[in-house]
Amino acid sequence: MTPTRAHRWLALVPGLLAALVTLALAGYLLLSHGEAAEQRAALLEQDLLWQKQAIEQQVAIDRDAVHGLAATLSGADYNSPIFQARVLSLLQTSPEVVGLSVQDRFGHVEWHATQAAWALPYRGEPGWGDVWVSHGQPRLRYAVLTPDRRRMLVMVLALDRLLQQQVPWWIAQRYQITLYGNEGRPLASKFQRQLDPAGVIGNIDLGNPPVGLSLKAEVYQTPANPVTGALPWIVFGLALAMLASTWALGRVMRVREEAESRLRAETALRKAMEDSLVTGLRAMDHHGRVLYVNRAFCEMVGYRSEELIGHSPPMPYWPPEEMARCEAVFDAILAGRLDPNGFTVRFMRRNGERFDVRVYASRLIDGEGEHIGWMGSMYDITEIRREREALQASHERFVTVMNGLDAAVAVTDAQTGELLMSNQQFDRAFGLPDWRGRCCVLPFVLRRVDPPVDAEWYDSYRRHWYQVKSRQSVWVDGSAVWLEIATDITALKTATERERQQNETLQQTARLISMGEMASSLAHELNQPLGAIASYASGCRNILAANSPNLAQLDQAIDKMAEQAKRAGHIIRGIREFVQRRAPHRKRCDIGTLLDTVLGLLGHEVARRGVAVSIAQAEGLPPLYADAVMLEQVLFNLIKNALEAMDNTSAEQRRLAISLARQEGSLKVTIADRGAGITPEQLEQLFKPFFTTKDTGMGMGLNICRSIIEHHHGRLWAEANPGGGCRFIFTVPFSEETDAHEP
Repeated sequence: MTPTRAHRWLALVPGLLAALVTLALAGYLLLSHGEAAEQRAALLEQDLLWQKQAIEQQVAIDRDAVHGLAATLSGADYNSPIFQARVLSLLQTSPEVVGLSVQDRFGHVEWHATQAAWALPYRGEPGWGDVWVSHGQPRLRYAVLTPDRRRMLVMVLALDRLLQQQVPWWIAQRYQITLYGNEGRPLASKFQRQLDPAGVIGNIDLGNPPVGLSLKAEVYQTPANPVTGALPWIVFGLALAMLASTWALGRVMRVREEAESRLRAETALRKAMEDSLVTGLRAMDHHGRVLYVNRAFCEMVGYRSEELIGHSPPMPYWPPEEMARCEAVFDAILAGRLDPNGFTVRFMRRNGERFDVRVYASRLIDGEGEHIGWMGSMYDITEIRREREALQASHERFVTVMNGLDAAVAVTDAQTGELLMSNQQFDRAFGLPDWRGRCCVLPFVLRRVDPPVDAEWYDSYRRHWYQVKSRQSVWVDGSAVWLEIATDITALKTATERERQQNETLQQTARLISMGEMASSLAHELNQPLGAIASYASGCRNILAANSPNLAQLDQAIDKMAEQAKRAGHIIRGIREFVQRRAPHRKRCDIGTLLDTVLGLLGHEVARRGVAVSIAQAEGLPPLYADAVMLEQVLFNLIKNALEAMDNTSAEQRRLAISLARQEGSLKVTIADRGAGITPEQLEQLFKPFFTTKDTGMGMGLNICRSIIEHHHGRLWAEANPGGGCRFIFTVPFSEETDAHEP
């Protein structure tokens, strides 16, 4: 062992001794504290067991006293001297008994010996009742049958008084005693001072009364011994003093060691810096003889430094095929023709592997300022060149893929709008020449960072529609750019418009077919107001034929004729709007009003088929912003289908249930019937065009209904009714008029 290491170990001895003394004393204090804790726990267990026995014994005494008292009670003789004496004795000797009463089996109180507040009716079985709390005071009842077995003597125990009476002073001086119910709720406590923060706690269950009571004892805080409390600090101070003296001795020794290590550090640092470089370093004199090479250069060429130092050209790492190029670079360096961008040459490793390097050269100046040779640094650029070639090939593939896309793609600077890159489709679509150079382009749509923009843009000059996707990204130089992809959707737009027109035609056809089916219903609806008008006209003629016409009756009859005429006009106007072919027209409407209109149109069908209709509408439904006639058509078709589905259902089972409810931000409408239902195979084909389950149906009604609901950004589906039959459900989102728009 060296003297330095021996001194170092010697300086650690005092500190180790101080640590051992501290650990020994800490262990002793822990053992002492543990023994004291065990003694306190054992004493707590004994005292808690004694307290349990005392409470259970007093409860048993009270119970036996009530049994004896009930045995002396014959009939309703509550004023007998023996009974009254025992009652008085029980109340005086047992303060916890706060109530005594005699009740019949129905809980009627016939007699009580205490306050009427504790003579509550008791309708349970003889024995112990449940614990209850009245005005913060826990109470418990015990009932026993009298000898005639027609009455019960009921005793009320105050659990807080029981605890106060049965906990002696020497127990209360040590612990806080708490009585808990069967649900862990504290009922009563007896305590005198602050609890111990250590939280030493004991629990025990009471067997008598058998109602799930338990006792909990918590130890009071005891004053600490000042000598015992200060002893750890004294030991700690002594240990700190010994450690401080050890630190002072070690500091003196470290000053000496630092002076010795500086010299070693300077030499090691220089060597470490040279060996940690990944750049190859080579020093030559004026004649080109190698003076120094670092570790990275040796690893680069595969030769040891001893094999290279003192070597003159030609060098062993020059490849034969590159010998002329290497000699030219070497002669240029010796002649002082230094290129600031370096020289690119190819070297050869010892195993024959070729690699590309870039050589940078500079003058080698010694400590006296003399030019003694040349210093060269070499970087292996083989991987860099390979990555550059791969990047160029990747760029070419990327450009090929971009030019092969049908969509127009462009990248513009986020600040200046300068077009940084575009594919051929973009140039052809917007007429940009190949020789354009730097230029700026306008964005298709309003840009925003979050969320990204997906919108449609119309080129009014070339009359083309484009689907535009704009995303903000980062360019290769780290600047913010916008990537925009524009896809020509003119053909799709044309097809969509054509499909919309066809759907409108189908909807019109479906409305006309529905109108034909409603002819009988309309005749029935119009017969009533027209017949009423005829009756009122005859009445007016009779009034005028009288010698003294009653003008008041005449005026009243004329008013009623006008009302019936308005009613017939409303019926005709509703049917006209229903079958009128027009573009979708959204306005604020109420679903309840739409449903009333449809049920009015189908009223004759409902009555003819004997269907019971029930409507369940949630309160506070907001209005819709939708095409009222379209929604009426959906309701009409779904309700009419439900009525027809119940043609083969027994009369008492024909029930149509309509539900209007809110589902998050949408209106949910459910139309449920009690018909034969729909098979799973039919359910898959139900909404397809020209599929129908009726003999005379066209198969377009449900398809049109789904198109209308999806036009309103909702959903329409069918499912089995849990009570039999089928139910159709559709949702339409609630939307404000300012937010709604037509596509």
